[in-house]
Amino acid sequence: MGGGNVVYSLTKTFMPFAEVSYFPGIGRSQPLVGIAGASQVFSLPLVDFNAGFHLRIPIPKSRIIPYGVISAGGIHTPERTFNVTYPNPVIPTQTVSQSVLFDASTNFAASFGAGIRYYTTERLGFRVEFKAYKPVDAGAYNNVFYRVAGGFFYQF
Repeated sequence: MGGGNVVYSLTKTFMPFAEVSYFPGIGRSQPLVGIAGASQVFSLPLVDFNAGFHLRIPIPKSRIIPYGVISAGGIHTPERTFNVTYPNPVIPTQTVSQSVLFDASTNFAASFGAGIRYYTTERLGFRVEFKAYKPVDAGAYNNVFYRVAGGFFYQF
């Protein structure tokens, strides 16, 4: 996965941001229509773009600053064709394989989480963040999924 963001500190606690992230593939499982008890398992890449804010919790004379994060934006899945394997409905010990086309889509998603910023200097540091995403009416991505990210930051 990869991505980047831009953050502006309005106050010591309130930091609005915008970000873009790329997930190379998130595994999903969906019921297979027409075959009772069968499901299809697949993995689709997606792009997340969102904006929100960090609520920092400043600790006096500490290099560590925890924060909460909440945001809203979109989840984009590109058009893809996948080979899906599922149990044969007639002979359950065998599997059936077929190609499935997933249409491209962009859907609304909300996310929330928490992180920690560690300052090595007044302007440079490292952060680790956990976010949970809840897509709304996104077909294959209706379930909550999670991201743990880390990276360096520089403050101007």
